[in-house]
Amino acid sequence: GGDEGRLPAPFAARADGVDPASLERTVRALAAFGTRHTASDATSPDRGIGAARRWLAAEFRAIAGSAKAPMRVEEQAFTAPAGARLAADTEIVNVSAVLEGTDPASRDRRIVVAGHYDSRASDVMDAAIDAPGANDDASGVAVVLEMARIFAAAPPEATLVFLCVAGEEQGLIGSRHFARKAREDGWDVQAMITNDIVGNSLGPGGERHRGYVRVFSEGLPAAANPMDLRLVRTLGAENDSPSRQLARFVHEQGSAHFADFEARMVWRPDRFLRGGDHLAFNEAGYPAVRFTEPFEDFRRQHADVDDTHGDLAEHVDVDYLARVARMNAVVLAALAHAPAPPRRVGLQATSLGHATTLSWDTGREPDLAGYEVAWRATTAAHWEGVRGVEGGRDATLATLDLSKDDHHFGVRAVDRDGNRSPVAYPVPITR
Repeated sequence: GGDEGRLPAPFAARADGVDPASLERTVRALAAFGTRHTASDATSPDRGIGAARRWLAAEFRAIAGSAKAPMRVEEQAFTAPAGARLAADTEIVNVSAVLEGTDPASRDRRIVVAGHYDSRASDVMDAAIDAPGANDDASGVAVVLEMARIFAAAPPEATLVFLCVAGEEQGLIGSRHFARKAREDGWDVQAMITNDIVGNSLGPGGERHRGYVRVFSEGLPAAANPMDLRLVRTLGAENDSPSRQLARFVHEQGSAHFADFEARMVWRPDRFLRGGDHLAFNEAGYPAVRFTEPFEDFRRQHADVDDTHGDLAEHVDVDYLARVARMNAVVLAALAHAPAPPRRVGLQATSLGHATTLSWDTGREPDLAGYEVAWRATTAAHWEGVRGVEGGRDATLATLDLSKDDHHFGVRAVDRDGNRSPVAYPVPITR
């Protein structure tokens, strides 16, 4: 990739800071615990979920020790009751590091990057059998640790949360608890990215696919109430949820910075028969997407280890994993240095007409420069046009000579360095 795009060169330098050897070290270290099944041994010093989480916490603490901004390491422990995928009540521990943003006006905004550190073999209830989980999901955890290392050295304006959850294979237990607690505590989570199965590039025919990562996002929001869904149907806005706007933002940043690696949007919440931790954040009402490799090798997922099966470290393509990590770095930098998306964006729909008027509340970041209006045909996947709004940071209104019936519209904020927020989709104002 290059630094020609929407972000200044220092942001692209975050991507250049990704170290493939560091990623490989994490994958191999986690796989070496034998199994990280959620119900596996929590007391052994070298095998099982307990040893893995203590290793993760130690890694985060080492990074936090030299961070250039306050960075706290947290272990969120709770008890999950016995159920369909747990034979007994089980302690779940989410391990995270929170890097405080450098801008007081942006510090309350949180961007979460996540992976799950638990693993499983073919029998989801077997907590003793080997389940190295190198790709599912030591690969994603490796990306999270690498992002913590890179951003701790040069903290951004908004707060970053580096999250490693347990209990994913038992039904998103850890992430659901974390997301619900974040909502209860009033966290302003503006974006969540989970990296889950991001280390294999080998297709079913033996061909390599290193050119893109899939980005899954929900259309109809999981947290929508009946009134919300009625509005979506009225507007034809099935492809304009906050998570879908986040996916577009990811795609745009990838296109701007990488000539040979794409963030390819998939307009589904997740793959068939599977589900990742972003869904837990969707359920809590947060914008969230999933990164996953192009072609999954199902022989090496949820499989017992033998001559042809098993999720082993030697099957992880570190060069491909590094590409995914670089994409994460650029997207996190773009989100954490840009202003917040405009709030209370509205589309005037009080009368008939062929023009479109949008309104919004002004932001509060000190480096906020102004706003841009984006539009596209109702049948288009990506924003097709963008226009700056006169009036700078104090602008709250824009009128375009484009039909509100024939286009989708949105508004994004821009700072003095040219950093742009994700697009905020409007609601109609009818009186």
